[in-house]
Amino acid sequence: MNWSRLQRRPPGLRHLPRDDQPPRPVPPLAQPWTGGITGWVVIFCAVIAELAGGIAVGSQASAAIAVPVLIGPVVVAFGFAAAQWWQVRSAGADPTSWWHLGGIAAAAVTLLVWPTVPAALQGTGIPGGMRNGHGFCYVLPDPAPCLHRAAQAADDHYLVFWVTGAVIVLAALLTRRSRIAAYAAIPAAFAGGQLAAFFLNQFALYYHLVLPVAPRPGRLPA
Repeated sequence: MNWSRLQRRPPGLRHLPRDDQPPRPVPPLAQPWTGGITGWVVIFCAVIAELAGGIAVGSQASAAIAVPVLIGPVVVAFGFAAAQWWQVRSAGADPTSWWHLGGIAAAAVTLLVWPTVPAALQGTGIPGGMRNGHGFCYVLPDPAPCLHRAAQAADDHYLVFWVTGAVIVLAALLTRRSRIAAYAAIPAAFAGGQLAAFFLNQFALYYHLVLPVAPRPGRLPA
């Protein structure tokens, strides 16, 4: 195979010393204009897909549907971020400005302020490890299944939250060579907040349908 032709170089140039060879063309995502426009399009589409996906799955869908729907746009955004990081690194292009860390800050604020606890569970202690929330389950004739479901929902809730935080930190580490990574943290924060709320919403919805009135915190039997 004629590699010099694939690289759009005359055949004789492949034998020149490295210092005498003409500069390689800058990859598309390493170019300021092309990389910037591509990044904004990718992040804008990812945020819209996250918001639309959150509305579509709500708390009615199963986890097998909700997780791919909400994680898919984040995977695509970080795929572009990884490609840009690699192209900037291989081309030796100038690093991006530290101002792009504003995207990381926006993602962190989004994750922290996103309402992840449904109203039916506020004050029950379920997201906090059931310390004060046994009354939610002990109004039932058999509280054991409720306690198990509550513990699993709380574990899933916090797992998603902390994994999302780790993804935001990873995006911050990639920011110096990938502007897309800095802003890909924003749809990741939307996905994490919606997924963290999803697992608690499923628990609340289950007991809202089982009981005529959702149980409220109460005192434990002596």
